[in-house]
Amino acid sequence: MKKFTNNNNKIDNKKFYNLINDERLLKNFFEILEIKSPSKFERDLADYLKKKFINIDILLKEDNTGLKIGGNCGNLIGTFLNLNKLINSIDSIFLLAHLDTVAVNDQIKPVIINGKIKNANKNCILGADDKIAIAGILEALTIIKENSISTRDVYLIFTVAEEIGVLGAKHLNLKDIKPKYGFVFDGEGNIGTIFNQAPYHNTFEIHIKGKSAHAGTEPEKGINSIKAAADAISKLNPGRVDVDTTYNIGVIKGGVATNIVPEQTIIQAEARSLDEKKLLNLTKDIEETFKKTIENYGAKIKIKTTREYNGFYIDKKSIIMKMAVKALKNMGKTPKIISTGGGSDINILNSKG
Repeated sequence: MKKFTNNNNKIDNKKFYNLINDERLLKNFFEILEIKSPSKFERDLADYLKKKFINIDILLKEDNTGLKIGGNCGNLIGTFLNLNKLINSIDSIFLLAHLDTVAVNDQIKPVIINGKIKNANKNCILGADDKIAIAGILEALTIIKENSISTRDVYLIFTVAEEIGVLGAKHLNLKDIKPKYGFVFDGEGNIGTIFNQAPYHNTFEIHIKGKSAHAGTEPEKGINSIKAAADAISKLNPGRVDVDTTYNIGVIKGGVATNIVPEQTIIQAEARSLDEKKLLNLTKDIEETFKKTIENYGAKIKIKTTREYNGFYIDKKSIIMKMAVKALKNMGKTPKIISTGGGSDINILNSKG
């Protein structure tokens, strides 16, 4: 076996890049894509990865998150303890990707068309989010193992149910995960994009109770909960509030028949902001607008507001940011540090320290 070392942090990156086995990487990626793993049904992919990583002496242990969230699989955690430690290595790091995809309604048949990987089955997603990250992590650790490359210890985390409220990360026990720093590979944009800021996120479930009545013979005796809800929404103007803040009315359910004044209406909404104070002010405005409007109709209202996750900001001068920037520059990529309006496992991990 070849042994590559890090002398005074001078790394011959081309030598490392040449070790990437493109055929193996693509084969593994296609196999991972073909395994269906919608949220709460990640079992088959987890079992596949356990076998793959044990081949490079990494045991992936599974936690009990599946039982807690009603899924068939828990988070996977593994450790690569490198015998060829980097000289003056500051700390171990973790690498994280999530196992689940959005809902899958048909077979996934990955193919390469005009240099791009797509699903030949146009009726179904490809599911590359976040499986491209899983394939990349697998290839990277395989190369390190095969060539006895000096590096720091690497902890692996593969979470479940990220797409439905980052549930896997929320239930992740960090007691046995030692690194202070890590990288979550999950986000939009070209290679070189680094997200150092993400939003605070609240969700709302709003129950409106009016009064049913026959719509043809005595509509005056009813209180139309849908009409009251529509009036409240019309006063809010959901969408982009400012450069930091957005909110959305996503789901409306109400009524039972066309000839009955609808008694019950349920609204599901969300609000996000990079600035927590702005989110708190917006949340208050949404709640008060709904309450005042609904009460004017003589209807009753219940609002459940939930903080789905906290936002974060990582200073560009911090160690972890410098590590990311340096790694990208070593690859010949131009780092682009930006904020995102989306949330991910990293929101949860930062909130846990």
